[in-house]
Amino acid sequence: MDGVEVSEDLVKMFSEKSPPQWAQLLDEADLPHVYFITFAALIVTGFSLMFPWVVTEFIAKALCSVLIPADAYAFITDHYLPELHDAVVNVKIAHEDAKELGMRFIGMLIKIGWAFCW
Repeated sequence: MDGVEVSEDLVKMFSEKSPPQWAQLLDEADLPHVYFITFAALIVTGFSLMFPWVVTEFIAKALCSVLIPADAYAFITDHYLPELHDAVVNVKIAHEDAKELGMRFIGMLIKIGWAFCW
């Protein structure tokens, strides 16, 4: 399974499955089970689609420096952010679409929060 298929499965999981089913799907997913990196990457990617890169990079580094372990922070800042920048540099999203994406992103964060509470 390649990265695109894994990300499609994750998107479908959050929108089509209930939170109790997420644990099983995440355990069986073909991805590293270092959740600090996984969730940081999901959140940073969402920010990159809603905000200018300078804002995304600032928020990502600020949040990651206090919320995740040093080795995960190093991976996100040294490897993931540069690759993500190259991937989204030419992606242009209309303001209304960015607002809609932001609302869905907030919904995803709420679902993730509730999943951690379970």
